[in-house]
Amino acid sequence: MPLIRSFFLPVFLFLFLPASLLAQKRGWQDVVYLKNGSIIRGHLQEDSSPAIIRIETVGQNLFVFKPEEVERVAKEYTRTDFKYPYTQGYQNITEAGMSVGYRPTVNAFSDPGRSVNFTLQTFNGYQFLPALAVGLTTAIDTYGSITLLPVALGIRGDITKTKVRPYYGFDAGYALDWLSNPNLAANQDGGFVWSPTFGLKFNSHKTHAFILNLGYRNQRATAETRQGNMLTTQRNHFQRILFRMGISF
Repeated sequence: MPLIRSFFLPVFLFLFLPASLLAQKRGWQDVVYLKNGSIIRGHLQEDSSPAIIRIETVGQNLFVFKPEEVERVAKEYTRTDFKYPYTQGYQNITEAGMSVGYRPTVNAFSDPGRSVNFTLQTFNGYQFLPALAVGLTTAIDTYGSITLLPVALGIRGDITKTKVRPYYGFDAGYALDWLSNPNLAANQDGGFVWSPTFGLKFNSHKTHAFILNLGYRNQRATAETRQGNMLTTQRNHFQRILFRMGISF
């Protein structure tokens, strides 16, 4: 719980603020329906005279009408001609960012033990449905002097079919220690890893999208140290909040 509370504000700024700003940009618009059948969309201008209706379009053209020319005035949500780019087949999501958490060993009085590390991940799978793609997830995660290579079964799916849309992900597998420093005194090994993800896709061109996401990584690992005839095993449990950005195609 302290981990979640500590990073609530960065999570909000990183993930939800861009979506809210984009929604405001699209937002609502004023619509003037004329008696001659014409429809003007834009933003109504304030005017001191109640006998004039002024509306400015997106192209900054200003139209002025008398009340007797207007059938009605309404406020409607901005329409979009975006077409959801779903195609059954190969899907890739590649992302990089940082993982934030606490070190497993800390000083009780002076060191809060907070750790910020690098994470790189790619998902390669097959999209069966808009809400379901299944594939293999591989990543590179650093935890101080430890570097692990998670290999996991992953699922991804779009929650809506809008241009800016939320998506989910979940991975579960095993982390290998192939990238760890072989010169360390301890014999390190990876372990079971699982990781849920929630993010946003911003479609840029056809099936390509820029993504922002927030994830959680739960990683087990061990380190064995031998001193003479005594073997010491340290079991590490890493819990990380992940902030990442990348591309999807």
